[in-house]
Amino acid sequence: MIEINHSKIKETNRKKIIGLLLEKNEITKLDISRMLDISITTVSTNITELKNEGIVEDVRSLESTGGRKAIAIKLNESCRYSIGVALTANHIKISLVNLKKNIIENISIRHKNNGIENIINLLSQNLKILMEKHKIISENLLGLGISVPGTVDFKEGIIKYSYLLGVKDFNIKEKFEYLNVPIYVDNEANLSAYYEFLNRKNELKNLLYVSITEGLGLGIIIDGKIYRGDNNSSGEMGHMKIAMNGKICKCGARGCLEAYTSMNSIIDNYNEITESNIIDIDDFEKKYIKKDQASQKILDKYSKTLALGISNLIMILDPNSVIIGGDINSLLKDKIEVIKKNIYKDNLFTDENSCNISIASFKESYLLGAAMMPIEEFLGIK
Repeated sequence: MIEINHSKIKETNRKKIIGLLLEKNEITKLDISRMLDISITTVSTNITELKNEGIVEDVRSLESTGGRKAIAIKLNESCRYSIGVALTANHIKISLVNLKKNIIENISIRHKNNGIENIINLLSQNLKILMEKHKIISENLLGLGISVPGTVDFKEGIIKYSYLLGVKDFNIKEKFEYLNVPIYVDNEANLSAYYEFLNRKNELKNLLYVSITEGLGLGIIIDGKIYRGDNNSSGEMGHMKIAMNGKICKCGARGCLEAYTSMNSIIDNYNEITESNIIDIDDFEKKYIKKDQASQKILDKYSKTLALGISNLIMILDPNSVIIGGDINSLLKDKIEVIKKNIYKDNLFTDENSCNISIASFKESYLLGAAMMPIEEFLGIK
């Protein structure tokens, strides 16, 4: 028992030291000892081990005030990396991040959505190119995080169901075990919520993240942890029914909120009304910026419908923070006041003082959330 406790204390001290080094450009061992209230002997032992592992390096000698000169040390931010991957209906997105959470390179590859095995092969090819380019091997890769649009068994790394990728009960984790690093697989809305929480963890413990991509998802953070539900199916906001015998959703059912508020619904509505053939949200945004009347009306109606869905969520979960994000952030920033007005309208239980509604700062939070999972695990933040 004593040995176990000693081991835990050692691990805790190590993670505290790495955490402090992440915050400071350079620091001395004495300053670490004082700031963390850890003995200088313990700090020195840990720093020696971290230097041997290439995680810490000397920076320079400081001016002496008498006695031996102190050595400033810093974290070698390029000693460890993490890779985040996002699979969407049309793209494979990859983000390489270093230990200081700086993005080294982002890649986006369009795929034909012609089967999950073909998507995996294309992803593997590009991972190999990226790792060779930056001289990354298993020893300096903390892990691979994968974002998926659909329900996921997080523990087993199985895509339970993703109609956007056309796959069911598929073990994606085992496809990357050849890397010999931890593999994390999660729903894109969960990872978006996770990333936004990491940037606000000193301010709040709970939040809802409404993720608008080709589909509509919800990430739920409760007491600083992702809430996945007993069957790993929480947050399927897009498949709440808002209209009896309404529009057909891509899941096959009728009247789902997603059929009215996904990114694809905007594109489909525009093409139907104008008899156009725009293919992505960027095309729609260009029309909207040019004050195209059809795009103006569509986005106004869209914002009110989205507000209805969020209002229902607030009634159920009573959060103090709702973040709306995804691939249409810039469009929604122009409509945030309309969304807020319709969320708070006729609501006896919530107002802007009790629940803050905001647009996400990052367009691809799900990709960055995937990249953060291995780093946060390394730092001991579950």
